Amino acid sequence: MIFRTGWLTCFTLALIVLVAGCSGNTFGVKEVAYSDPQALSAGKVRIYVFREDSAFGGARKFSIIDNETIVGVLTPGTFTHFTVDSGENEVVAYMSPSPIAHLRVSGREGETVYMFCHMGYASGIFLEEIDEAKAQSLMQTFKYTEIDTKGAKAKMDYKIYYDNLYR
Repeated sequence: MIFRTGWLTCFTLALIVLVAGCSGNTFGVKEVAYSDPQALSAGKVRIYVFREDSAFGGARKFSIIDNETIVGVLTPGTFTHFTVDSGENEVVAYMSPSPIAHLRVSGREGETVYMFCHMGYASGIFLEEIDEAKAQSLMQTFKYTEIDTKGAKAKMDYKIYYDNLYR
């Protein structure tokens, strides 16, 4: 009887720790009403990232990182946007403990870039650029997310990481 009680207690504690760890909201991500952002200022590029609405990896959030700065967090069927200096921007979908997809945006001053993160059983896991018409369609059904913790730094600068990886 003691063995069963001890096992049940350990199992219950492990389950509580697992659920608490998975439900953490490190960056204060929240779904909010989407409104069109202000016009771009000189030297800037706006980037939208959409995450496929798939059950594959659905219980896991992933961070969107631009070079070394965390700019958003996505769950299935959500999107976010951010504005950065034009130049070389390595946009990374990161799910602990490592990056899962990336796409580089070079130059594009004054433009808006739309990305779709495929994450499905059949589609695979990758980021691709999509056109504005498809993005506008997705905005009608996907939920918009923002983070409270703005400007948090990732563990590394992914632009440098991918530069070195592809040498």
